[in-house]
Amino acid sequence: MVTIGLYIYINGISNRVELFEDEKISITSSVQDVSDISKVRTDFSQSFTVPANENNNKIFSHWYNSSLDGGFDARKRKDAYIELDTIPFRKGKIQLEKANIKNGIPEDYTITFFGSLVSLKDTFAEKKLFDLDFSDYNFTYTGGDVVDRVSGGITNDVKFPLITSNRVWTETGTTENITTSGGAILTNELFPALRLSKVFDTIESDYGITFQGDFLTDARFTNAFLWLKNAETFIPKSSLTKIEFSTSSGFPVGSRWFLGSTLTYVQPSTFVNTSVQLSITAATTGIDYQILLYKNGSLVTTFPVPNKNTATNTFTLLNFVSDLPTNVGSYEFYIQSEAPLTFSNALTVFVTGFTNGTASKASSTTSGLVNISSLMPDIKVEDFFSGILKMFNLTCISYEKNVYEIQELESWYADGNITDITQYVLSDDISVERLQSYKKINFKYQKSESLMNVAYASNNGIEYGDLLADLDTDGGEYGVQLPFENLLFNKLTGQNLQVGYSLKQDFKNYQPKPVILYDYNTLQSCNFYLKYDTTTTNVTSYNCFGQDTLIGSTNYSLNFGNEISSLLLTPIENSLYNVYYYNYLSNIYNVKTRKYNLKAILPVSLLTKLKLNDRVVIRDTRYLIDNMNIDLNSAEVSLTLINDYRILW
Repeated sequence: MVTIGLYIYINGISNRVELFEDEKISITSSVQDVSDISKVRTDFSQSFTVPANENNNKIFSHWYNSSLDGGFDARKRKDAYIELDTIPFRKGKIQLEKANIKNGIPEDYTITFFGSLVSLKDTFAEKKLFDLDFSDYNFTYTGGDVVDRVSGGITNDVKFPLITSNRVWTETGTTENITTSGGAILTNELFPALRLSKVFDTIESDYGITFQGDFLTDARFTNAFLWLKNAETFIPKSSLTKIEFSTSSGFPVGSRWFLGSTLTYVQPSTFVNTSVQLSITAATTGIDYQILLYKNGSLVTTFPVPNKNTATNTFTLLNFVSDLPTNVGSYEFYIQSEAPLTFSNALTVFVTGFTNGTASKASSTTSGLVNISSLMPDIKVEDFFSGILKMFNLTCISYEKNVYEIQELESWYADGNITDITQYVLSDDISVERLQSYKKINFKYQKSESLMNVAYASNNGIEYGDLLADLDTDGGEYGVQLPFENLLFNKLTGQNLQVGYSLKQDFKNYQPKPVILYDYNTLQSCNFYLKYDTTTTNVTSYNCFGQDTLIGSTNYSLNFGNEISSLLLTPIENSLYNVYYYNYLSNIYNVKTRKYNLKAILPVSLLTKLKLNDRVVIRDTRYLIDNMNIDLNSAEVSLTLINDYRILW
């Protein structure tokens, strides 16, 4: 019998939860379900009951009694860990599900233990990329700076791919001919792109987590960029500037409003209507701007300027006409402009029956830095992260709080140990099954409306970059779909210059799904023109963006299939499928591969070390672990295994 130790952290202190002697606790672990290859990561969770005794009631603060104040907050999961015979086994979080009361006496609590990856999903908390702080990559926007970032004069994490969103660039004619000064690309036609690795760095810093793994520093990853287009036209919005006040009078207002570093509202004993107005007077008219209202550090709403051509504009930021607890909080105001803006401000707080509170500042200036966060595409952090894992067939595993190991699936298996467990298998009673098979597996991007992509699909019967993998098996079809769009570029005649089109077939602008691009990683010779203000520059070398990147002497592609490179005009064999999926699928769909279900009792010393990327050997045959369900009380493990025919290296 194994001694189980379950510990939960309350206010940073580890508390041991007492367990029922006869309560069965099992943990299920699975990383890559071979019946659903799009599920690149899962983790373990299991519900069980613990007694409502004196010790546990203290930990859970008699949660069943809703009349108690300051008790256990079941809305949030608590950090926890499990030990087996005092040896660390798993780290994760505990969720209190319910309490059971019989005959008026609390009997037990039902709790669930969640592994770290389930917790990662909770950590992302439905936020979108534009909610994150990308200020480390904000930059001063000038036409000359854009020229440098296009031509390679600046080595930077923010670059400008040659993708048009308002006219069809060509190498012939006059007004659209970008190889002539008369048809020059205007710098404000271009949207920037941010290096993919820096998006991951920002996710780490915003959520206080750490990503590890060699792939994150591999050029196949660091040469990839996220195109920052979320509007029809590029407006270089500034970084947020907090609206501050140098003078004030009348505060606190009616014992409700207090002005310090923030404007704080306290719920009164008697409610009366109250509102907050802010006036902005611009030193120069014609500059577009917006006011952003934050409450307790979170964005509430945005107020566009009513008339940018009028010097003074007044905004009603808050208007409380009923007594709601949600009114209470600390409020801050920010301004964001499309160009540096000098302004004065005046705040007025109205409370019926009381003298107004006022505050002001004579002069402030918004930042001249482009706010990268405001340019981020509209996608949840969770969906973006999952999409990148699917794109490169990565696995994400955590063995330590807030630390996540990200690796190519094949590399992850290669790092695992090989352990012979023959002596621990309970019997020769083994269930042997065939793997769920598919006749075709579709690897897809989101459908693109770009005129180039539509023409390609019409001519080839498949979207550009997608792959229909034909397997020598019976079954249906299965799809692996990314949340990204894949733009087909167009190479101009007679030079290594290729451009993209975020234009429909009728040449109208459209908003694409998030787009991942490769920087080819080698400056290409070219001949075209860029223009800003009255300056026209002849560009003779540039950072080439598209679906290909050159690493050493090897080309890699972001296409799933062996597409002909739009730049090199030859097929790229190192596609997403060939590099990241082929070996894995070849193994699980090998004609000799079977799925095996068996039971074993493992010693605690092995059980606490066994990881999902370990291979196990039973009677000289090597297997991958697809799934394992562990009865912690008895150390009995129900294993689902598949044959491993990989060549060891």
